[in-house]
Amino acid sequence: MVRKVLGILGSPCIEGNTATLLDAALDGAAKAGHTVERMDLARMNIHPCDACGECDSGTGCAQHNDDMGRIFQNIREVDAMVLASPIFFMGVTAQTKAMIDRCQCYWYEKYVLKKKPYEGRRRPKGLFISCAGSSKPIVFDPARHVVKSFFAAIDYEYAGEILLGNTDDPDLNARRETALEEARAAGRRICQ
Repeated sequence: MVRKVLGILGSPCIEGNTATLLDAALDGAAKAGHTVERMDLARMNIHPCDACGECDSGTGCAQHNDDMGRIFQNIREVDAMVLASPIFFMGVTAQTKAMIDRCQCYWYEKYVLKKKPYEGRRRPKGLFISCAGSSKPIVFDPARHVVKSFFAAIDYEYAGEILLGNTDDPDLNARRETALEEARAAGRRICQ
């Protein structure tokens, strides 16, 4: 069965390490026979959440004058999402966080209204891809918590992560090749 995999790039650098890993995961999914789409948040017009409270009414996000509607539609339609963001100051990028914050309406739907949006079909999966210049072992921890919370709010199963740290290392090539193969493999199995 052909499934749809959405890749969301949260990096302002659309051809950097994070983008390369995302493309490898999407390539793996495509080679497994799935339809793939990549959305680059840095090229989209996404306003931050303004805490208007409208999502607490159960009608969704009140802001309709930006590109977030395309993401809202994809969240409900795809079978898997690969969310890719580099680490900026121990967290996801501003572009990624703005998109995540706008998904508060899904949290309200799931935890307050007790709706099950994927009833009758397989629950979607979410994969996290990230790169960091730092070699600190804890560099991904804050971002990982945010991404896991995001996938929980939109009711996706957390399917794992591909993390590449210490990208400032001049001897990065071998580790990058390993991460690329891990990303391709994760993309191939994300819809299993």
